[in-house]
Amino acid sequence: MQVLILGAGKLGRELAASLLQREDQVILLDSNKDFLQLASHIACTKISGDMTDKEVLRSAQIETADVVCAVADSDNINIMATWVATKIFNVPRVLTRLYNPQKKNVFKALGMETISSTDFTVEAFLHAIEDEETVLEHRLFNDTLSYSLLDLPSNLPGSRLIDLQASSGQIIIGLRRGNTTHLISDDLRLETGDRIILADLK
Repeated sequence: MQVLILGAGKLGRELAASLLQREDQVILLDSNKDFLQLASHIACTKISGDMTDKEVLRSAQIETADVVCAVADSDNINIMATWVATKIFNVPRVLTRLYNPQKKNVFKALGMETISSTDFTVEAFLHAIEDEETVLEHRLFNDTLSYSLLDLPSNLPGSRLIDLQASSGQIIIGLRRGNTTHLISDDLRLETGDRIILADLK
């Protein structure tokens, strides 16, 4: 998995070290060169630059990142970086450190997944990265569109995804196979280990 960490403070450095132990590919970006110097012992790519600048983010390979973790020491930087990552670069998963819990609704309205100041530990981020059962949601006009994953029943491998029917009110939009998302199509057949992606309007 390729993970871009925005913020090389204590949490960012510890998160980078933990991800490397899992053999993930890690890139650490921060505008604070002192923080990056403190990360000199961590065997990952380190880039100095503005965490909200599109060209800097491109140089940090955001376009191929599976996950972005915005863990800077400022909510404002984190929300700007998260917006750029989600709205401009369409990163599949963005996790955002949040200091001020009063801003949580702002993040949620923008479809941002946050980890609040009460639990932003390395373990919390690692769990969030691994836990794709977490329901992701965003606003769609006046409604909330949520996504969830369903383990494939043992009797379905070989079936066409398009032939399945979801529960009332849910729509099957694709599947996860390993770390790859496949949108529903006529010839997409299910394999053991696949997870079905469901969408639901709330």
